[in-house]
Amino acid sequence: MGFEPVRNVPSRTPYGEVDLAELDDPQAADLTIWWLGNAGFAMNWAGTVIFIDPIIELHDRNPTMSEIGLPLRGPLPLRARDVSHADIVLLTHDDGDHTGPLTTPGLIAGTEAVFVGTERTRRKLKEYGLPPERFLRAEYGGSIEADGFTIAATPARHQEDEGHTVRGDCCGFILERNGLALWHPDDTDLLEEHLEVTGIDVLLLPIAPHVLGTEGAARLANSTGARYIIPCHYGTYVSDVYWCTGDPEAVAAQIEEAETRVHMLAIGEKLVVPLPG
Repeated sequence: MGFEPVRNVPSRTPYGEVDLAELDDPQAADLTIWWLGNAGFAMNWAGTVIFIDPIIELHDRNPTMSEIGLPLRGPLPLRARDVSHADIVLLTHDDGDHTGPLTTPGLIAGTEAVFVGTERTRRKLKEYGLPPERFLRAEYGGSIEADGFTIAATPARHQEDEGHTVRGDCCGFILERNGLALWHPDDTDLLEEHLEVTGIDVLLLPIAPHVLGTEGAARLANSTGARYIIPCHYGTYVSDVYWCTGDPEAVAAQIEEAETRVHMLAIGEKLVVPLPG
C-alpha cells in the first residue's frame, strides 16, 4: 500500500497494570493517563473516568491473543470485564482495533458511560447494544458538552484512497476542562487543518505508518507545541502488519525539546499531568 517501512518497536517493559482504585478515585486532583496499548487510553481527569479507543479484552479461545486476533506482547493492563465505572468512552472510529468487539459490549453492559463517536461508529454501537440515549454524535466543527468537558471533533482522513472510509466516518477528539486541553487526532493522514490547531497541552500521538507516520507525527507534535506527548499505535502486538508497527524513538528524534516533552510509556504505565491552579 506504499506505507513507509518502519521497525516494529515493542512498548517499553515491564508492562504495567492499571490500578482500578486509582482510575476510579473521585477525589483525584490531577489528570492521570494510562496507555492501554495500540491507540487506547484510560484517564482519571479530576475524578471523571474517560476511555479513548480501549482494546482491553482477550480472545475468547486463546488467552495469549487480543480480542482482535493478534498475539499480545505482554499481559493486558486492564480488563473491560473488571471495569464497573466509566463516565465517557470516546471512539475515534469503528475499526476493530479501536472499537473492540469484546471490550465495547463489555463497557456498554458493565458501566453507565456515555459513548461519543461519528454516525458510522453509532451504527456499530447499536449492534453492540448501546441504548440511543447513551450516545453523543461527534461532527466536524461542532462540540459536545459532557460531565463538564467540552469535546470537539477534529477531521480525520483514514485510508480513504483504499475505500476503507469516507470523510466523516472517523474523527479525532479535543477535550477541554480545568484549563487543560488534550487531543487524540485518531488514525489520520496529516491534514492542513491539523497544523492550525493550537493550545494543546497533552497530545496522544498515533505514529504507525498508515496514519501520521514518523514525519507527520513529528510535524504535528511540533506545530501544536504540546507540553506532554505520548506516542501510541505501535508496539502492542507480535505482528509485522503495517498498522502494528512504529518507532517512537525515530519520531522523538524529530520533535523539538523531546527530552522533556515526549513520554514513551510502557503499556499500563501512567503519566500524571498537574491541572492548572
